[in-house]
Amino acid sequence: MSMLFLTSSIGAFAQFSGTTYTPGQRAQIQNDWMKDNLRLTNEQLEKVSELNLEYAQKMEEVKTIQGKLDKLKKARDIADDKDKRLKQVLTKEQFDLYQEKKSELRKMARERAKEFEQNNQ
Repeated sequence: MSMLFLTSSIGAFAQFSGTTYTPGQRAQIQNDWMKDNLRLTNEQLEKVSELNLEYAQKMEEVKTIQGKLDKLKKARDIADDKDKRLKQVLTKEQFDLYQEKKSELRKMARERAKEFEQNNQ
C-alpha cells in the first residue's frame, strides 16, 4: 500500500478495506513514508514522529463525534493544524511534495469510497 500519510486518509482507506490501525500504527506508517519519500533528516524524523503520533491520537477522538459533518469538520481542523506544524519542520520542497501526495491520496480515497458504495448497493 502506498503511504496514506494523512491520518484521515488512512482512516478512510481502513474503513473501506476492513483494516483497523491503532494510532501508533498509523503514525508509524506515516513516519516510514515520510522518511523515505521526503528524505527526512534524523532531526526532522524525530520531530515528525512526535507530530504523527500526536495527531493520530487526536484523530481517534473523531470516531466519537456524532454527525457526519461535525466529524468531517473536526478531522479537517486536526489535519490543518498538523499541516501548520509540519510546515515548520519540513523544507519548502518537502512540504510541497507532502501537499502534492496528500492531494493525490485524498482523490484515491474518494474513488475507493465511491467504488465501495457502488459495490454495496
